[in-house]
Amino acid sequence: MNFPAVAGTPRRSAFSVAAVLLLSAILAGCTALPAQPESAPGETPTVASNESPSPSPVASDVASPPASTPKDRACDGDQCVEVAVTGDILLHPALWAQAESDGHGELNFSPLLAGITPYLAESDLALCNLETPVAAADGPFSGYPMFVVPPQIIPALKKVGYDGCTTASNHSMDAGAAGVRRTLDALDAQDMVYTGSYRSAADAKAPLLVDVDGARISVIAGTFSLNGVAEDAPWRVDDINEESLLERAKVARAAGADIVIAALHAGAEYSNTPTAEQLDLYRSLADSGAFDFIYSHHTHSVLPIEKRAGTWIVYGLGNSVAKHATATVLNKEGLSVKMQFVRTGDSWKAGNLVWAPHIMSANPIRWCALPATEPCTTKAGDAASLKRTTDTVNSMNARGSGAKMWLLSAP
Repeated sequence: MNFPAVAGTPRRSAFSVAAVLLLSAILAGCTALPAQPESAPGETPTVASNESPSPSPVASDVASPPASTPKDRACDGDQCVEVAVTGDILLHPALWAQAESDGHGELNFSPLLAGITPYLAESDLALCNLETPVAAADGPFSGYPMFVVPPQIIPALKKVGYDGCTTASNHSMDAGAAGVRRTLDALDAQDMVYTGSYRSAADAKAPLLVDVDGARISVIAGTFSLNGVAEDAPWRVDDINEESLLERAKVARAAGADIVIAALHAGAEYSNTPTAEQLDLYRSLADSGAFDFIYSHHTHSVLPIEKRAGTWIVYGLGNSVAKHATATVLNKEGLSVKMQFVRTGDSWKAGNLVWAPHIMSANPIRWCALPATEPCTTKAGDAASLKRTTDTVNSMNARGSGAKMWLLSAP
């Protein structure tokens, strides 16, 4: 199939954030809350084990994190492109009830998502993970355990600045092959790129190549599970078999990709520690040199960031938006990550990585960036969330490797 190309002109916009001055004060004196990994109604339990030991925080990494500066955003090469990635878009019924309230009877998801707009505007390519298939415009809709969600989410994603989404998840087959096709049709209608699930075997063989200012970017997606739902064809949804991932990366390079990214759906839900399986696979992919950046979702909780063999690994972005029944603050938190790629001559390499934390607010439900000038939850709750997220992100030496908090550009 022909994937729509993302426009070649950079989309960055400058925005100011008064909350920058609050960062040190918020982090000072906060106590991180313990992780509460569990499976309960709101999302399907993972079968992955979580036997790996929790990474030991480094004292210098859990202090106040360094923030990005204009120098970090400068291009140390002949050309730079920046790719923003975010966690799961998982629409539980409470979220479409909020959208109906915001739309006064119509489904309007834009207010729910609006807070992320200035972050996506600072990237050249912005990708979400659309975890669930969409229904027809008038439904019927369903939540856990078999999600079929309002298609109005897709134009809202486009409106706030996403250029595309990965579509491989443990819920990809919740509405069968018809749900896969309907979801891809809805993304096509918004001129959004996608990869991870397919209409045909021919589509599955063709790597996603997105032209961004002349840089050809390929994304290789896959999921660890389909929750026991059988695919009607083995090519319908990509998996995370290492051999398959490496072969697809090779195909993408042969097709002309300058930058190859892995987007993996795996891990243990509601945990802040990568599983042994994640550590083994992601580090092996980094060591292979086949990928320029590796990131992950599915856990609905923030996991560490690590630099391995010159390749950044984001073990878990957490949720972008969701409203789980499981009572843990971890599933209300998430990251947006911006990865810079630098060209010198004909060669591309990974550059700076910055990360932005957020938490879901309630009444109304909103994506809410941290630190915030007005509390997303409560002042104490925001401070604890920011501290917890910072500690988790840096627990595998992300800070020591150069990762910084993403603060928006001043005008």
